[in-house]
Amino acid sequence: MSSMDCCRWDGITCDGFTGHVIGLDLSCSRLEGTIHPNSSLFQLRHLQTLDLSANDFSGSQFPQGIGILHSLGTTTLKALKILRLSGCNLAGPFPEFIGNLSQITQLHLSDNNLDGKIPDVFSNLQLLTSLSLENNNFTGRFPSSLVDFTNLQVLRLRDNSLSGTLPEFEINSLKTLDLSRNQFSGPIPQSLRHLLNLTVVFLGQNKLSGEIGAEMFSSMTNLSILDLSNSGLSWSGNINTTFPLLSYLALRSCRVKDFPDFIFNSKKLWILDLSENEIHGQFPKWFGGLSALANLNLSHNYFTSLDHIPWERMTILDLQSNSLGGPLPSPICTSTSLYMINLSYNNLSSEIPNCLFTSSLLKVLDLRANNFHGPIPNKFPKYSRLVHINLSKNKLVGPIPTSLVNCTSLRVLDLGNNKIQSTFPTWLETLQELEALILKSNRFYGPIVAFKTKSPFPNMRIFDLSGNSFTGSLPMEVLKGFKAMMYMDAHKSGVEYYVEKTMSFGSYLVDELLYTGLYVESVILVMKNQETKFNKILKMFTTIDLSRNKFEGEIPKFIGNFNSLLLLNLSHNNLTGHIPIEMKNMSTLEALDLSFNHLTGKIPVELARLTFLAVLNLSHNHLVGPIPQSNQFNKFSNDSYLGNSELCGFPLSNECGHHKSASVPVEQEEDEPSFLSEMTWQSVLIGYGCGLTFGFGIVYLIYLFERPRWCIDSFETITREMIYIVLRARKRRRRNFHRTRH
Repeated sequence: MSSMDCCRWDGITCDGFTGHVIGLDLSCSRLEGTIHPNSSLFQLRHLQTLDLSANDFSGSQFPQGIGILHSLGTTTLKALKILRLSGCNLAGPFPEFIGNLSQITQLHLSDNNLDGKIPDVFSNLQLLTSLSLENNNFTGRFPSSLVDFTNLQVLRLRDNSLSGTLPEFEINSLKTLDLSRNQFSGPIPQSLRHLLNLTVVFLGQNKLSGEIGAEMFSSMTNLSILDLSNSGLSWSGNINTTFPLLSYLALRSCRVKDFPDFIFNSKKLWILDLSENEIHGQFPKWFGGLSALANLNLSHNYFTSLDHIPWERMTILDLQSNSLGGPLPSPICTSTSLYMINLSYNNLSSEIPNCLFTSSLLKVLDLRANNFHGPIPNKFPKYSRLVHINLSKNKLVGPIPTSLVNCTSLRVLDLGNNKIQSTFPTWLETLQELEALILKSNRFYGPIVAFKTKSPFPNMRIFDLSGNSFTGSLPMEVLKGFKAMMYMDAHKSGVEYYVEKTMSFGSYLVDELLYTGLYVESVILVMKNQETKFNKILKMFTTIDLSRNKFEGEIPKFIGNFNSLLLLNLSHNNLTGHIPIEMKNMSTLEALDLSFNHLTGKIPVELARLTFLAVLNLSHNHLVGPIPQSNQFNKFSNDSYLGNSELCGFPLSNECGHHKSASVPVEQEEDEPSFLSEMTWQSVLIGYGCGLTFGFGIVYLIYLFERPRWCIDSFETITREMIYIVLRARKRRRRNFHRTRH
């Protein structure tokens, strides 16, 4: 009998007196498809709470699709107070009949694909206390009917495309205001200073203008979170004010020239981001008294010393790209909670302290581009948690410490551009999680012998041994273990960006997964003899770079099995034989450099079928015969073929004579501007790093944004534009490819 009592079912709440169903929670229930407007769901006339969030309604539009809000619009559910439809894959315009729900107090439609303007339908919703429309595609101006609510406490409109100036706010009850990641412009309205109950303010990632200082917020005695990062605003002046409850302050790229004075009394400050500003010199002595400080991002400033940093509770420290010099201070070894440390691109010197390698908690260590010297301490403890190590661009010597085998979770190891002299460390094969191994530009030598493990490095995506003195045949027995480069993973092939430069506090919080090193963040390509660095790339950006060594012998036919490889560079070796026809199977290849070898024979006409190939360099070999003619190959210039006197055909001036130009019918595709098609790719130097985005405790995340999620952030216009061009070109090529198959 009890099983028939719906009030005992999971997700059902009933009124204790009447027995009427007043709450229905079907969130995260894997619901798919549509819900018909005649569903019995809408016969629950006493329903007060409806939560269908985190299901998949297949991009359905309101109201014809799932039908829920159509029924609501006819006031079938007159008693409804709480409606949660976040993360339901809903599409289409904002449903105007929401304005009929006069009893509604909480309306959450975030994380969908709703678009168009937000209509002014809120004037009838005077009981509304929480409105969340974040992470949709809304456009237009700030809804005017929202500016004078008497009960609204939480307003989240972040991650849309709203524009225009901000209105004068009269929402005195407001506690949380999140308008970040939009396109709002103009100055901050002066009425903001009168919202005395505000505790959380996010205005970052907009196009605002003018100056702003602490006086704007001085009356907000309960202010705990303030984020103006990349808002376009300039932080000005210091006044005698305090924010005793402030725990989170982010003023990234706000032209800050000195520490705001109120920080001195902010004893609860836990997160501080003043990165990309103009702060010079040393830390003030009082800074060491911020005993609660755990997450500090002061990257891209002009600090010269690490003195007076409160190390006791420090968890995440980013001081990359400053003017720090000298050895690391000894107090750094007193920190027992360091999780991530990024001191890259400074002038630090001396040997690296042992304590940074013996830590039981450290996961990310980035000390690249400094002047550290001496050996890498052989102090990695058993059960080390390190997942990401970047010690590149220093002056380190000696062999790679064998205790690295204890770092069983290691996924990224970059020791490039040092003075390490050794044979290839075959014992690294035990690190089965390793995804990126960069040993370029060192003094490694000798052949790479076969490993004991049958399939070493099954997750390898970046393998860069360039600029050493390795000898012998290409290490195909090792490369055969790179399963991640051979099979496309449908779950990892989407466009997923990761940020290189700084740990982003702000409203761009993500979970702990970003610390695992499952990303690659920068690529250096030589474009017309100039290195260009891309600060964010696709997760699937796979590469093998064995250039500038002394490898010899033929290119094995097996290399054609790397059908998810994007970049292959075997240039500047002593390779002989023919270019394998099997390379036609490398369907995702975008850059191929076989220059400066001793390759012979013809260019396989089948390579013309590599429709994504944007960079080709076959120069300075002994190739003969006609150059394949296709829409793809016709984009390559003379530079791709120089130093092969027996080659003929377009684009060379050497006509083929009695030879017939080799051609392959390739489907026509749109001409699009591509920076890659104009690139002289001498070598591809792969880097990655730990420019991380901050992730914090799950409780704090839920408090701020209900749940964590990934972030996309842009730092340099040229990077953004170039990446956009590549993606656009790739999308068009794939569209044309699929079109020819149907």
